[in-house]
Amino acid sequence: MTDADPCPGDEPDPADHDSIGAPGEDPMAERLEPLQAAARQLIAAARTFLDAAESVVDDPEAVTQVLTTVADTAQEAVRVAARAGRRAAQAASPGGTSGGSTGGSSGSSPDEEDPGDGPVRNIPVG
Repeated sequence: MTDADPCPGDEPDPADHDSIGAPGEDPMAERLEPLQAAARQLIAAARTFLDAAESVVDDPEAVTQVLTTVADTAQEAVRVAARAGRRAAQAASPGGTSGGSTGGSSGSSPDEEDPGDGPVRNIPVG
């Protein structure tokens, strides 16, 4: 038997389907209300975004600051990725450090090879 063929004696329970067949109720309207509410929230969010975008466009200094911040962030991301790539390559190479320890065959930590790559530098202690 399939789901379309109910078993004999298995009658649908009207209590299981509150909105089906209830007089004066529109089941489609009940399903539409949450979608309308979500659409209204999306429109409100879009308006807020557009207001913020308009204020940035109206102030050229703000545009410069935003672009500078994005560029600085991108440069730092490139530095971090390059540093991580060097560490991974060093760990994978024969005689390289393993597990992030600072005691490899070269005797220096990966951070010591990049002294000017950022505002934070790990200093080995002990």
